[in-house]
Amino acid sequence: MRTSIWEKPGSIAEAYWKQGHADFPVYDMHGHMGSHYAIYFKRCEPADVVAHIKRAGVKRLVFAHHDALWGGLRNEKVWEMCCQFPEHLRMYVAINPHFPETIKEDLAKFDQWAPFAVGLKFLADYHRVAVTDKAYEYALKFANERGIPILNHTWGGSGFDGGPIMLEVTQKYPRAKFFIGHCLYGDWDYASRVVNETPGNVWLELTAIPGERGIIEMLVEMVGSERILYGTDMPWFDEFQGIGGVLSAKITEDDMRNILYRNAESILGKNW
Repeated sequence: MRTSIWEKPGSIAEAYWKQGHADFPVYDMHGHMGSHYAIYFKRCEPADVVAHIKRAGVKRLVFAHHDALWGGLRNEKVWEMCCQFPEHLRMYVAINPHFPETIKEDLAKFDQWAPFAVGLKFLADYHRVAVTDKAYEYALKFANERGIPILNHTWGGSGFDGGPIMLEVTQKYPRAKFFIGHCLYGDWDYASRVVNETPGNVWLELTAIPGERGIIEMLVEMVGSERILYGTDMPWFDEFQGIGGVLSAKITEDDMRNILYRNAESILGKNW
C-alpha cells in the first residue's frame, strides 16, 4: 500500500499534525473581518481573529472588512485595526463601484496606510457591476500603475467576474497583480486560461477549494504551484481546514511551500 506524503516521517504535513503549526510562515491572502447578516461567526473581530490565526501558525492575514465592502465603514477604520495588530494583519482597500468618490478619496490615502495596505479588493458579483465596467476603471488604473495586487471575488459562470471577464481585464492591465479568489470556482478551463494566457500577472487563490477532493492537484497540474496562493475567506472558512487541505493534497512539499508562503513572499517581499 502506497504511503501518503503526510504519513512519511519528517514530512511537513506530519510535523503540522503533531505540532499544530508549521516551521515556516503561512500567509492567508483572503480574509474578512466583521459580522455578516447571512451567517453566525464564532470569531470575526480583530483580537479573536488574530488569536485564532496564531494558533494555526498563520503569520499574516490579508483582509477586507465586510462593512467596508458594503459602504458602511471607511477603509481608514480598517487601517486602524491593522495598526493594533501590526505583526499579523494587512488590508485590502475595499472597492465598492457604487461609491466612486469614496474610491478616489481612499486611494489617495493608500501610501499613508503603508505598510498595512497591500492591495485592493473587488466584490463584483455581489455589487452586480462587472469588473469591465467603467466604475472599476479608476481603481484598475491605480493598481496597474503601481503594480499592486487586486483580490477579485470570482466564480465560474458569473456575468460580473466570471472567466471571460477576468481574462479580458487581466490582459488589459498587465502590471496589476490579480489574485483570482475562489479560482473561478467550477470553471477550471478559464482558471487555467487566466493564468496561462496573461503575462505572468495572475495567481489563483484557493478559498473554498481545500474541501473538494482532487482540485488542488488538478490546479497544480494546470498552472503550476508557483501560480497558486493560500487563502481561506476567514472567518467563513477555518485556517486548520485550509492548511490541512493543502498539506493533505497529493502534491510535492515544494508545491505546498509555494502555495503556503513562497509565492506571497515572491509577490510582496519577505518583510511585508
